[in-house]
Amino acid sequence: MTITELYKHLADDDFKDHETGNLFFPAYMYMYDAEKEYEIDAEILDIKNRLYRPSNYLDVIVLDIYEVFLEYLKQQKYAKSNKFDFYMMHEKTKNVAVENSLLKDAYDDRFLSFLNDKIQSHVSVEDSFLRSYVFFKGFGNAFPYIRASRFFNNFEKYVKGYKLIMFYPGEAKEYYSLFGLLKDENLYRAIKLIN
Repeated sequence: MTITELYKHLADDDFKDHETGNLFFPAYMYMYDAEKEYEIDAEILDIKNRLYRPSNYLDVIVLDIYEVFLEYLKQQKYAKSNKFDFYMMHEKTKNVAVENSLLKDAYDDRFLSFLNDKIQSHVSVEDSFLRSYVFFKGFGNAFPYIRASRFFNNFEKYVKGYKLIMFYPGEAKEYYSLFGLLKDENLYRAIKLIN
């Protein structure tokens, strides 16, 4: 599926309904060549803007998982500062401890709830626009702390009332392959929107 075909798919009236499609877990992955990262990034915003037009009336929220994770760490009080600053201060001297802490933080219910609150504050706004989609990007930057399959597995309980579309710079083999080079994790049950 090309990016143009993706737009048509998302604009389709039947697909817009969050109660159609993958009813067990309304999550979809659009996989693309990592070399097209900047091109896809621009296309994501273009799709968002085109879906917002009166012909569709869809207000899509686009979240960069890496940026949201950093925002979360900066808001978490830790010692006399916040987690982000604390980790930065100790990254060189206690790198293994910092890495282990980041891996825990990435799937902690507090982070997932923080993410869910962002989405719900967008989805719950009442006006004439539908809010059927949440776009996630930034998984390349968030690796290895946030992995696609594990993220889906942990975030599944929060996804209600919208379809989650993950933009993933890689491919699906027997496992997710980030950038087509790195073994991410085993495949999850999100529907792949791929070429």
